[in-house]
Amino acid sequence: MARRYNQDCILAHALDILGERWTLLILRDLFLGPRRFGDLQAGLPGIGANLLSKRLKELDEAGIIDAPTDARGGYRLSQMGEALRPAIRQLMSWSIQYFKTHPDPSPARDCIYSDDLQPDSVALALELFANYCAAPGLSYVAHVVIDDYPYTLYYMNNEMIARRGADAPAAAKLSTDVETMMKAYRGELTLAEAKQRMTLSGDEKILDHLLACAVHHEWHDKADAVPAIQAAG
Repeated sequence: MARRYNQDCILAHALDILGERWTLLILRDLFLGPRRFGDLQAGLPGIGANLLSKRLKELDEAGIIDAPTDARGGYRLSQMGEALRPAIRQLMSWSIQYFKTHPDPSPARDCIYSDDLQPDSVALALELFANYCAAPGLSYVAHVVIDDYPYTLYYMNNEMIARRGADAPAAAKLSTDVETMMKAYRGELTLAEAKQRMTLSGDEKILDHLLACAVHHEWHDKADAVPAIQAAG
């Protein structure tokens, strides 16, 4: 049985469902689309099969995910699970800003400055940084290929959703690699330098928005604001 906080607090009740180890990381992996048990385990190094089964059962019983109906299917987010996307996205954004403002070496800081992450992480980051690049009136479907791993991006109402695969028709396509995207995210490449390392095709307005999400989003200023103030003091 999962541990309970036994507090009369709405946050405590939420953590009764979501606060166990691995739970949020399972949901993170499902944000990009359905995953089979073996794929989830491979994407979560360190979790045992028994514990993963337990967490999936708990999330299914809570109505956060839907279990597969046959052996070939995958676990997927329910409507309530999908509703957690903004909260987890904000937690990821907070984590980046926190560790960028703490200069001491740490695995988290190493992650931010690594150019050797998994393409899934880079695709989720693009979805995250789209929050800082509002484009009122713009709606589109685009394909992004990162180190030969394809993703489909759905942009509507100033929000981006990334999914694995490239089955849906798209109006634009951007192909690149993890290193280029990470350097662009950190502001280490100019727009021109980033474009030279990418293959771009399709609607120019869409491509301009994708590039803005990667290279010129407001997150650079937000994340760097605290160190700048500290340096000035």
